[in-house]
Amino acid sequence: MDHALTLPSPSASLPELDTTISHVSDHIEMALESILHHISLAGLLLLGAILLTRYMMKRQILALPNHRSSHELPTPSSGGASIVLMTLMGCLVIYLVWGQNAGWSLYMLGLVIASTVVAAVGFLDDLNRLKTFKTKLLSQIISVAILFACDIVIERVTLPWFGPVELGLWGYLVTLIWVVGLTNAFNFMDGLDGMAAGTAIIAAMFLALIAFSQSSDLIFALSYIVLASSFGFLFYNFPKARIFMGDVGSQFLGFMFAALAVLARKNDVGQISFGVMPILFFHFIFDTSYTFVRRLRAGKVVTEAHRSHLYQLVNQLGWSHPRVSLLYAGMCFAQGVMAVWFVGASSTEQSLIVLALFFLYSLYLLIIMRTARSNDLI
Repeated sequence: MDHALTLPSPSASLPELDTTISHVSDHIEMALESILHHISLAGLLLLGAILLTRYMMKRQILALPNHRSSHELPTPSSGGASIVLMTLMGCLVIYLVWGQNAGWSLYMLGLVIASTVVAAVGFLDDLNRLKTFKTKLLSQIISVAILFACDIVIERVTLPWFGPVELGLWGYLVTLIWVVGLTNAFNFMDGLDGMAAGTAIIAAMFLALIAFSQSSDLIFALSYIVLASSFGFLFYNFPKARIFMGDVGSQFLGFMFAALAVLARKNDVGQISFGVMPILFFHFIFDTSYTFVRRLRAGKVVTEAHRSHLYQLVNQLGWSHPRVSLLYAGMCFAQGVMAVWFVGASSTEQSLIVLALFFLYSLYLLIIMRTARSNDLI
């Protein structure tokens, strides 16, 4: 990706100077051509996602309102299928055009097959063909096993003050928990218009910036593909939503981002820190983890749909869908800035970033829970 340039000395001859100028010119021309190719692909995927989302709106796969819903009228669902199809098409294009000679074959194969399985099961759930959460969980475990078969697994992590730690066989368990955890966290947080898609766009944007700065070609390409596909869907999903993402989209995005975190750390040139992705989705992980533990302690069925996530309580306290979605988009943007800082930070600074996020969200939690109790919402 980078080409070293040797500048001529002040006393260089004119032929040497002409050669260097020509080399620089060729370098710039190649870079501009590559950028134009990426922009063109992103634009086509964006347009394709818009058209496919419009098509899904006509299919009338309806999400019917119930006592746990945040919408009041039957609304077309499974619009996330457009995100899935455009992302997979983008993956095919970058593999055919750039990836065949870049050692990406096995990783791309695993990523595409595994994410397709997750999306397919999510689509069946949108059609009410699945009876239990266990079926979805089993499909997610199978999808992670596909990643394992294609050598997408966390082999080492870097811990504050300890440095790199080799995980050995424990890496498979850590990968399983991480991927399944983020997949479901994304799914659970897809409860208000524009929230999941907006977060996906912002997170993918910052991941693309970080990958570009680290010369991680594969992660850069996959990031802007997800960004463009999600943006096309958001045109019809931002409040007031004319179509919902559905499990097909939310599970796919959660799985894709989780797998990208593993792939970026293990296999790509830039070796992006694994901590980047948890920071980008800290608000989703924090909200889901706290709600899961609180419901588990209360003896409630944690896999059952409910309206007690922090973002749902904010909505019930009087904040409209757009305000809550924009609030969480703002949180994601702030986390993106912190993720950029995290990449170049020392071990101590990275620890402080994580602690600062935890402190801020703990404060947010206390404010929301106290206000919700005073309004008899919980």
